[in-house]
Formats: sequence, structure tokens, C-alpha cells
Amino acid sequence: MPGTVQHIAFNCKDRIAQERFYTRHFGFRRVRVFNAGRPGEFVMTALGNVRIEFFESKNVGPDERGGERKVGFKHLCFEVDDVESKAAELEAAGVDIDPVIDCGDVVPGLYVCFFRDPEGNVIELMEGWEDQDNPPALPT
Repeated sequence: MPGTVQHIAFNCKDRIAQERFYTRHFGFRRVRVFNAGRPGEFVMTALGNVRIEFFESKNVGPDERGGERKVGFKHLCFEVDDVESKAAELEAAGVDIDPVIDCGDVVPGLYVCFFRDPEGNVIELMEGWEDQDNPPALPT
């Protein structure tokens, strides 16, 4: 049986602020707290079958931020019903949102926009995604 993605984990400068952001704006909820009330506490949150785990980083400099890496993490994407309205909701909450991009020339009805979470991780909103019917095979 193939594996499934169980969770994504973030190291955080402010674990509680990150958890609040994802619960407020995307509907994640706590599903487990590890080491509750003790040093090293961390939490698992869930939205359907998607889980994000939040850890508190140690010895982090004041200017360190998350975000796209040359190798490794690029961004996390949330599929939404209406990119414009979700972007407006986030902007009303003080989040800087990049302009919405019409990607209809690639996938009809596809719209995306990007922003950064409170710690600088790149987040994408996507509306109208459809898988390609017969994508080219993986090169041998």
C-alpha cells in the first residue's frame, strides 16, 4: 500500500501565533498536544485529512523568518472556493496579499494568489484546479 501524507511540520518563532493564524483563517483545530504544559510542548492541528504540526524553535535570531528555500520547502497551498473573497478576508485581518493571478491560459478558471504567514512561510490560495487528463509520463 502506498503511503499517505500524514502531516506537515513547522518550526516556529511563536508557535501559538502560528497555530492561531491557521485555525482562524483556514479552520484547523487542535487534535493533540504533546508534552502539555511542559518544556518542549508542541501541537498537531487538523483540517479534514490534512494536519499541520507546530513546534517552538529554540535559539532563533530576531531576523530569522520562514519562507521559500532554494532546495526544500517552496510553499503551502490551500484550495478555496473563491480566491478573491479569501484574499479580501485575509487583507481585512492585516495580511499583505499579492495580486490575484489569472492562470486561465494554463487551466481554464484557475486563479491563484500568494502571501506570507506571520513567520514568512509562502502560502498560496488556489481556485479552479483540475488535474490534467493525460499528463506526459515520467521520463525513463
